[in-house]
Order: sequence, then C-alpha cells, then structure tokens
Amino acid sequence: MLFAAASCNKDILDENPQSITTPSFLGTPQGIEAGVTGVYSGLRQIHGNDAAFFATEAGTDLWTNGISASSGLNDYSPNDLTPVNASSTSFIWTTCYQQINNANGVLQYSGTVQGVDPARLKQLVAETKLLRAQYYFVLVRHFGDVPLMLSFIDAPTKDISRAPLADVYNSIIADLTDAMNNIADKPAQPGRVTRATALHLLAKVYLERATSTAKQSDDYANAAKYAKELIDNQSRYGVGLESDPATVFTEGNENGKEVLFNAQFNGDASFSRIDGFTFGGENVAAFNFRSRYDLLPNMTRDVNYGRPFARHSLTHYLEDAYILRDANGNSLESPTQWRTNDSRYSKWFTTVYLVNSPGSNGGSASAVRGDTSIWYPGRELPAAVLTRITNRRPVTYRVFQPSQYTTEFFPTLNKFDSRNRTSFQGFSTRPNIIYRLAETYLIAAEAYLYLGNRTQARDYINVVRRRAAAAGRTTQMEITENQVTIDFILDERARELCGEMARWYDLKRTGKLLERVKLYNPPLIRLATGVYGSNAAANIKDYHVLRPIPQTEIDRTGGKITQNTGY
Repeated sequence: MLFAAASCNKDILDENPQSITTPSFLGTPQGIEAGVTGVYSGLRQIHGNDAAFFATEAGTDLWTNGISASSGLNDYSPNDLTPVNASSTSFIWTTCYQQINNANGVLQYSGTVQGVDPARLKQLVAETKLLRAQYYFVLVRHFGDVPLMLSFIDAPTKDISRAPLADVYNSIIADLTDAMNNIADKPAQPGRVTRATALHLLAKVYLERATSTAKQSDDYANAAKYAKELIDNQSRYGVGLESDPATVFTEGNENGKEVLFNAQFNGDASFSRIDGFTFGGENVAAFNFRSRYDLLPNMTRDVNYGRPFARHSLTHYLEDAYILRDANGNSLESPTQWRTNDSRYSKWFTTVYLVNSPGSNGGSASAVRGDTSIWYPGRELPAAVLTRITNRRPVTYRVFQPSQYTTEFFPTLNKFDSRNRTSFQGFSTRPNIIYRLAETYLIAAEAYLYLGNRTQARDYINVVRRRAAAAGRTTQMEITENQVTIDFILDERARELCGEMARWYDLKRTGKLLERVKLYNPPLIRLATGVYGSNAAANIKDYHVLRPIPQTEIDRTGGKITQNTGY
C-alpha cells in the first residue's frame, strides 16, 4: 500500500517519523517520562528470565541441576563457563549498561527540559539515580571492577576501561544518598521506587561493600543505620511485614506492603518479542523450579501446575533447613512429622500433586480426579507406609523420598506460581519481587552481628522467625543470642529468601561460596535412567566469586577492558 501511495503522491516521501526517537526527545516533557519508564524496563530482564535465575540461584547450596543447564553457571563447568560462552552473564553486562546509558541521558536532559513541574522533575531524577545505582550494584557483584559510565553516550566509542571497585561503590552510594533525600516516601503507582527502596538498597550496598576490597570501617554501622531507619518508620513509608508468609507471594499481592522493589511485567508480547525472537522481557519465574509432574501417571500439563521447566532442583540442605534444630544441630521435630514448626516449607513448596487427567501417561482410568497422584514426603518413609501406599485403592500414587530426587522429580518452589494465565504455555505477567522488608530485618541482623551486638541481631532475626512459626509454635521458633552466627544468618536467609535471585550474592559476599557449594551441592545419585547430578562441588574454584567478562566486550575495546582472573 505504501509503494502504491508513493507512485501516486510524491509528497509521501517527505518523512516525519513518529516512531524514531533522538536523544533530544529526552528534553521534552513526554520524552523524560518515557526515558525514566525505559530505565525501569531493564529490570524485567535482570529479574525475570531464565538467565537471571541461573546467574543468581544455580550453583549454590540451595539448588542443584535440573534437566537444563546454562553456560556452566549451575556447575562451574570449565568447558562452558568461559568468556566466549558467556550468554548467561553477557545479558547482565549488556542490559545494565544499556539502562545506565539511558539513565545518563535522562539525567543530562533533565537540566534543560521545559514544561515539567519542578517537583515532578525532582522525583524523576531521584528515581533514575536509584535505578542507575541498582544496575551498577548488579554489575559490581558479578564482575568486580567495571567501567564507570556517568555521562550520556550518543555515539560509538572504544575508549572504555574498568574503574576501581571503590570508585564504583562511591558512585552507587552517592546516587542512592541523593535519591533518598529527594524521592517520595510512597509510590505514586505500583513498581515505582521510593525512599523505602533507597534505604533498603543503601543498607544492602554497605553490607556488600564491607566484605569487598573496597571496604570502609563504617560500612557495617551504615548498613545497620539505614536498615534500622526503614524498620523503625514503616508507617511513614506504608510498608510492613505480612502476617503470614503465604500472603507475601499470593498472586495479586506482588505490590503488597512488604514489597520494597519489584520488576513489572505485562501481557503485551510486542514489548519482549519481535518477529518471534525473545529479548528477555518474559517472566519465567513460575516455571524454573517446577518438576516434571507431567511425566507421571494420571497427570498432564495444566495452568494450575504450570510449565515444568525443571531448571533447578532443591538440595537436601535447603529442604532440611526447615527442620527445627537446637543449638547443637539436633532435630527438635517428631521423627514422623518434620517441618511442623516452621510453616514456610509447607507454604512455599508444593509437595502434593493431585490427579488432573485419569489414565494419562500409563495411568489408570479408575483414578479419581482430585485424588493424590504424587507425594514428596520430605523424609524416608518406613516400609510399612510404602506398602500401604502401594496397596491403596482405587489406585496407588507415586512417592518420591529425598533419596529418590532426580533432575526431574523434586518438591516445587511455588512462590512464583501464576495461575491467571490463558494457557499453560503462556509466560507469567506477575511482577517479580526484588527486595522486601523481611530481608531488611536480616540485613540489620547481620550488620549488628559484625558490630558485636548479638542481642540486637537476635531480636531482628526473631521477628522474621516468629512470622514464620506454625500455629502455637512461636516460642519454639525463637533463637537465643548465642545462636547468632553468620552461618545461622545464611541459613535463615536460605529459609526466607530461597529462589528470590539472591543466593549467589549472599554466598559470595560472606566468603562462603566455595565452602557451602562443596558441602551442600554434591552430585545427585546416578540412576539407571541416566539422570545425572551436579559437578558444582568438584568444579568450583576460588576465582568463581566473579563472573567472566564477555569476550565480545573485551574485543570491542581493543583490550582496554581486561578479563577477570581465572578465565
């Protein structure tokens, strides 16, 4: 039609493109609003796609191999985790620097834009600085020294090199401090960052820097200060802990009072797919931790149970972390009823699947829809119990004891379940929570531990543990100050934050990555079916506390960007 029109009317070639933006567009009221929204959009890629979970949860003490791997991040494979094959880390580098430059453009043009209310402009600048800090925080944790780009680049350049870690952290803290002093206390709409976000992130940044080569003597004091300010002023910021752990991840509550920062998604495929190619904007959180229920008798894929990507299988350490123990590590649970004190396991893990397709996968037509089909009891069962299940009528059901977990079959983390989809194949549009208030308490506890105040650390931990207690078990869940160690805090972070794209950072920050991977991420038992386990414990090396910088980035600068040691 365009060619036909061109042949009839020469004037159509006088273009006035409306879909092509130039940098100067950022200097308009519409442009600066769109620019800030664009900076937010990168959060979907950093906190939502497959690679995001491999980069932050795989290869830790919590998750071992599922049926799919990604660039060696799951088991530190020397053949896969290389600068040339860095698909699961190059997306971090590329996305972060794209959005940092977009943020730089917003900040540059914010000084000249006309027609925007000054208060609104101040808010937009503060949000942009906080987001720029977040992207840099992601970069330094993965790569260490990284290029520090604080000016808008609108033309190609090769003049790029790595800045010292101390300089990058100083820039992050400067951005967050400025944002904290100029940003709104509460969000104007879901997904917007606030002063509460800034306080939490500042505390987290100081805690992270305290164990880095850029550490400062007052890092722990500052981490405690900012975490405490947020905790002590929850009503001001409109935040608070949910009363029930299950409520935190109830579908539809992703912008609830406990949430401090999240990545928003929507159902318009044009925002993440062009000509059939995916550009990282999809939310696959609901599928990554789900086992292959669809391969078992009387089961088929459905929206309720979701797409079973089975990327990550929980370790025995994670499952057993919910068993209440005394200070000496002895179980305080009944031998036949484990995990009855800490309610988080029963609320955040699916251990029972119900028949949804009688007769499927070699099942029995006598199976009753809604009856038990699969059970993960979380413990080894006595022979008498197994016999009773085998003889059950009208049909038996499949039992997987911990010794029988494989890369396909394991209890499912259900924090991200997404049932409001039109089909079982469709990606989720749920926002993904990045930071929430329960973590603020644990940040404060860790900071106070290192400041020598175990009593204060204990009190903050007990707030989280009391919320997690099963009915009538609050006293049993409380700990004493003598139990407060960095290992206990890591255990508590595992119980509370598992799957929330934080674990690799936690182990790296505390210097526990190698120790805990070797202890808790051994290979699964090789089965006759050919199921394989993880080689993480065997492969991990000291230099894996940093990721390889993509070779393409080194080549583009003629070697001015250097590679991390070991790669």
